Amino acid sequence: MLSPFGSPETERRFLVGSAWPCHVRPQAIRQGYLPTLSGLTLRIRWTPDLGTVTVKTPALLGSRWETEWPLLPTVALAMLDLCPHPPIEKLRRVVEHDGLTWEIDEYQGRHAGLVVAEVELAHPLQQFQSPDWLGQEVTGIAELSNSRLARAPSLEPAWAAVAARGL
Repeated sequence: MLSPFGSPETERRFLVGSAWPCHVRPQAIRQGYLPTLSGLTLRIRWTPDLGTVTVKTPALLGSRWETEWPLLPTVALAMLDLCPHPPIEKLRRVVEHDGLTWEIDEYQGRHAGLVVAEVELAHPLQQFQSPDWLGQEVTGIAELSNSRLARAPSLEPAWAAVAARGL
């Protein structure tokens, strides 16, 4: 299917267990979300080297479309000030495992204590070998999505959603 958003992406998210590769050099990220009325997600991200604005569609059958445009870091910082909620702050580590790239986000500030690993797959049914440090899957728990975390004053709603699922 052709889309102005490019091709669909399938992401799976997991809590991170013990002995994860925290020795890998992290990149600092700040990101916030601008409100939309259409069900789209509009994310502003800042890193020291690059800013981005990203539009994501709602998920359908485990995949969604995403497109991204670069911004100067100074422009991204200015746009973060337009977001109605304080930005998420996290340290991202990128790790290769069994031919896949894992992004491990260690949240800071009001979300300190949360560590989530995400992997992008070719399709929703793709099989993969889990790293030893991977914990429970939290794909689909809305309270752990970055856009919901941005609106939350603390981790309490996210941990309550995890507990409600018995994880």
